[in-house]
Amino acid sequence: MSERLFEVTDDTFEIRVLEATRPTLVAFVASWCGPCVELRPRLATLASARETTLQVALCDVDLNTATARKYGVRGMPTLALFTEAGLDTTRVGALSAAQLETWLDHQLAH
Repeated sequence: MSERLFEVTDDTFEIRVLEATRPTLVAFVASWCGPCVELRPRLATLASARETTLQVALCDVDLNTATARKYGVRGMPTLALFTEAGLDTTRVGALSAAQLETWLDHQLAH
C-alpha cells in the first residue's frame, strides 16, 4: 500500500479522519470484494496526485464493524468524503479514475 494511502480502524478513525485538517476520502472496502481490490490502485494514484489537498484512507468493513455501521455502509466499495463539517457525501461502487476525479472536483468545489 502507498504511504499516502493509509488504513484507518475503529480506534484511529476519529483522529485520522474526523480531526483531519484537510478533506479525507475514506474507501470502505473488504478483502473479498473484487471491485474493492480493483479500486485500490486508483486510490493510490489519487492519494499521490492530491497529497497536499486530500487524504485518502481505506477502512476494512470486516475488521472495523463499528465504523462501517455508524456510517451506514452496506455496499462495497463505499466512498465517503469527510470535510471539516463531517460526512459530506458518499458514492457506492468502483468508480473509474475519471469518475472519481470528476466527483471529487464537484464535491470539493462546494
